[in-house]
Amino acid sequence: MNTPISVFLVTCNEEQALAEVLSSVAMFDEIVVVDSGSTDATVDIAKAHGARVVHQEWLGFAKQKQFAMQACQNEWCFNLDGDEVVPEHVARAIQQQVNSGEAAGLRVFFEDLFLGAPMHPAAHKRSIVRVFQKSKTHYPMERLVHENVRIEGKVARVPGCIIHYGYNDLATYMTKQNRYSSLGAKEKFARGKAWSPVKLVLVLPLMFIKEYFLRKHFLSGFRGLIHASIDAMYAFLKEAKLYELHRQHKTQSK
Repeated sequence: MNTPISVFLVTCNEEQALAEVLSSVAMFDEIVVVDSGSTDATVDIAKAHGARVVHQEWLGFAKQKQFAMQACQNEWCFNLDGDEVVPEHVARAIQQQVNSGEAAGLRVFFEDLFLGAPMHPAAHKRSIVRVFQKSKTHYPMERLVHENVRIEGKVARVPGCIIHYGYNDLATYMTKQNRYSSLGAKEKFARGKAWSPVKLVLVLPLMFIKEYFLRKHFLSGFRGLIHASIDAMYAFLKEAKLYELHRQHKTQSK
């Protein structure tokens, strides 16, 4: 028998790809959608696909996902975003590895569709621990963004890639990076992190070199150039906004 797995999503206005997303995980035991106030068809689509829908006002990324995880009935949980589609062979691999009981968490890889197409096969693929035992996992509540789980125990890797639509147009990607850089800067400031003149000067070119050359986005042509430039700009904006926060604090302290 398969070990039961609960899939959980936190949503707000995710109607565009949600039907495909939920259909791709229909094989799992339970689907929980924690919605923070969608005004589109998100809730109706979730219910039509058999999901249990829970309303919760937005608590922040980490707290919202912790709430959603605790709402799951099963010990094994699989966190998915509303724009991530799980190919059948990846879903089967997840179930098989959970059945084996050899790890407390599973790291999955993502194929980010960028400007309508996947990046070059040899380019870097993001990976995140998204499948885990609830009793051995928690979200870092101090994190405002990039709230990756912390797990007690072994983490294994799942072969294949989950398809991610979230980078499919530049306006959406830039909006997300602008929002995340603000949250990242606020998080650093709250931890007492000082801004660095050296990092402010060097972070953009160094991150571009990392993304374009070391992570091989140059293999994707002009799309790779654009992708690497935006990611480098994200790193720069995070440092620039940290500088801005320190400058504002200094002015207010006078």
